[in-house]
Amino acid sequence: MIREETIRSAEHKSRHTIGFKKSFLRSLFTSLTATIVDFLVSVICAEFLFIYYVTATTIGGLFGATTSFFLGRVWVFKKKNGKLRNQLIRFLFTNTFSIFLNTSGVFFIVETFDLSFVWSRVWVASFVGFFFNFLMNRYFVFRS
Repeated sequence: MIREETIRSAEHKSRHTIGFKKSFLRSLFTSLTATIVDFLVSVICAEFLFIYYVTATTIGGLFGATTSFFLGRVWVFKKKNGKLRNQLIRFLFTNTFSIFLNTSGVFFIVETFDLSFVWSRVWVASFVGFFFNFLMNRYFVFRS
């Protein structure tokens, strides 16, 4: 009896778990979408609304993070039946740190290397997204 329950549990879990490669590819698409939202908002804030570029980066990051959370929950990791509150708390923790990395990275590159705001955003967002966001979302935010 215990063995049957264990087998059923494993089968149930495997049907609702997205493989690493598939989730990574979906995550890339989601990241691209969230990054477009992030960049559009931050560039509009900085270039058209004349908001300080560091503040604009943070605002854009908040919009991008919201996009990323809902796409990650529903499509990338298919964890829409998980506890929303727990996922949201872990996501907020992770993305607060991600926004900090993006904001401080952009500040560092603009001030140190005099690279434009937009190119700094591209470089920093790519680095943070590749080395931090995907792994944290897969193994911490939307874990089984």
